[in-house]
Amino acid sequence: MRALTTISVGLVVLGTAGTAAAQAPRCADLADPTARLVCYDRQNANRPEATRPAPPPRPVVRTPPADPDPMTVGKDNVPVPPEDRAFDPRAQRVAPERIGLQVPPLRRVGTVPIRSGPGSTFPIVTIDAPQLRAVPGDRWVMTLVLANNSGRDIDSRLSCTFRNGGHPVADVAVMMRDVVAGDRVAAEITGPLVTDFVDNVYCRVLSPLG
Repeated sequence: MRALTTISVGLVVLGTAGTAAAQAPRCADLADPTARLVCYDRQNANRPEATRPAPPPRPVVRTPPADPDPMTVGKDNVPVPPEDRAFDPRAQRVAPERIGLQVPPLRRVGTVPIRSGPGSTFPIVTIDAPQLRAVPGDRWVMTLVLANNSGRDIDSRLSCTFRNGGHPVADVAVMMRDVVAGDRVAAEITGPLVTDFVDNVYCRVLSPLG
């Protein structure tokens, strides 16, 4: 008889719980916004961890790198000496130096065919592209090579401009004396100080022309 009573009580409890669950309103049916949010929170708290929605990822804020400091560029917080700092040669602006006339000693470096003469359009004098080098702590020096294409000895006068890109840095006049017919000669011409940047030299023959 006691066993039947226990079973009956159990059925009554289950029936009551089932009725309460059936009578519990859905969260969406609650009119009060606060009560609705509390209802959803309770449901999420009872939901298994795997079914809970993942929180949205936090936005990544990237700070742009600071502009490099020319005083320390290339080293870790160590001041860079002026001679090692980055230098943009295109930004250089200097007043062209007037060096004046140079009459350098000549050295014979070869011969050329005699092509210039009466009835010929071949020039009396031709020059090679100047070779440029810097003497540390001193000046720029170029090697100028000239050929006498005529059948007579000549004196040749030239004008040369040391340049940084298209900007003149220094002008110099050059006289190459007593160039033997058919000879190819070279001379060293001194330019501006190496504290000014130079990347090319332009030379033109003033005389003799022909």
